[in-house]
Amino acid sequence: MKLLPCLRDPQCELLLLRSCMGVAKLLFGLRTCQPHLMEDAVSRFDDGLRKAIEDIVVGGGPFFGDLQWRLASLPMRLGGLGLFSARDVGAYAFVASRAQSWELQDHILRNGGVVGLDPDYQQALECLNVSLPDLDIGGFSNKDTAPSKPQKTLANALFSKIAQSLGEAFDLSPRQKAVFEG
Repeated sequence: MKLLPCLRDPQCELLLLRSCMGVAKLLFGLRTCQPHLMEDAVSRFDDGLRKAIEDIVVGGGPFFGDLQWRLASLPMRLGGLGLFSARDVGAYAFVASRAQSWELQDHILRNGGVVGLDPDYQQALECLNVSLPDLDIGGFSNKDTAPSKPQKTLANALFSKIAQSLGEAFDLSPRQKAVFEG
């Protein structure tokens, strides 16, 4: 990420950042490890990603703050740059992966005496409930009622919540409010 400015082409830099250096590099870890075990990696990754996008957008200047980072880390369908924060993805990736692979886990562990939800999953589900208190995550606490596309369900819920709470989290100008409401 630190070498991107050597290209001297913001469009290519953004394309490479999104395609090759984005959260996909950490996704396997985020999907397979409990979120609290990934906190250091997530923090370092997000710091590097934020610095890289700051260099692209404002050349490292003073006009890139928390609001701009939050906007850049939203999906493109919500007006962002699609540069997902690893912290955001980490909030739901582990739970979604476990819910999506329950059938396979049950098949592999069928003779192992493992029944029900493991403590790692339950802990991650509780943390997710803190991030998304308004989402009915009850379906994720029962193998028979989990949504068919858990990652999409959780990602949509999280990013919609983030987009809706921008006005509460940041002091937006009337113009910015009009853009987000319109």
